[in-house]
Amino acid sequence: MKILFSPSEAKRPTPNPLTSPINSIICDRDEILQKYYDLISSQDQSILGQIFGVKSANDIAKIKNLTMQKSYHKAVLMYDGVAYEALNYSNLDESSSRYIDENLLIFSNLYGVLRAGDYIQFYKLKQGEKISQIDSAKYYKPRLDKVLDEILEGEDILDLRAGYYDKFYSIKTPYITMKFLKNSKVVSHFAKYYRGLVLRDLAFNKASNFDELMQIKFPNLSLLEIRKTKLKSELVFDINDDC
Repeated sequence: MKILFSPSEAKRPTPNPLTSPINSIICDRDEILQKYYDLISSQDQSILGQIFGVKSANDIAKIKNLTMQKSYHKAVLMYDGVAYEALNYSNLDESSSRYIDENLLIFSNLYGVLRAGDYIQFYKLKQGEKISQIDSAKYYKPRLDKVLDEILEGEDILDLRAGYYDKFYSIKTPYITMKFLKNSKVVSHFAKYYRGLVLRDLAFNKASNFDELMQIKFPNLSLLEIRKTKLKSELVFDINDDC
């Protein structure tokens, strides 16, 4: 089973970077990466602040310095948002971390899509921000279609992406998504947290298909219903804790 996931705006350099990259999913990134690093080399603070999504001159300088370093960080450890905190990858056992490395596909504004175990340079790019007039989603959509169709062929697919990343790739076979309710209302920020917790439980259980996924009892989540629309089966959960 392959799991489609979002990146996070928050990122951090990892303690043990490599001196060369590992990009296991091969697609054409040359133009967009070149444009990005051309912008990073710019001395225009307003441009850098815009693409980084920060305002402070100190923050801009710090991010630029990290971005220009020729060191390569494991993607799943570099992303540092709510979902990744819930996943807590660093504290997974070896077999669970291997499951994540091999089965988690992380969508990225800059790289298109990565396996969790890939190593890339530190970067920061505000969601939806164009790179020298290049729209990431439009750039990657035709490039990822064939690549991901081949990777996902014959696999069950769990789509835990935020809606924005649907623009990068449209799933063409039956798949599962999840929705989280609290007091009958859809949660947004906490949805990221629960996606991370779900991902952690999937890794512990080594779920390889839909049947095994449906056997997992996710802590603090109660399955209310399954909504089916065309190719999508949406599992609707009620959150029954105090978050």
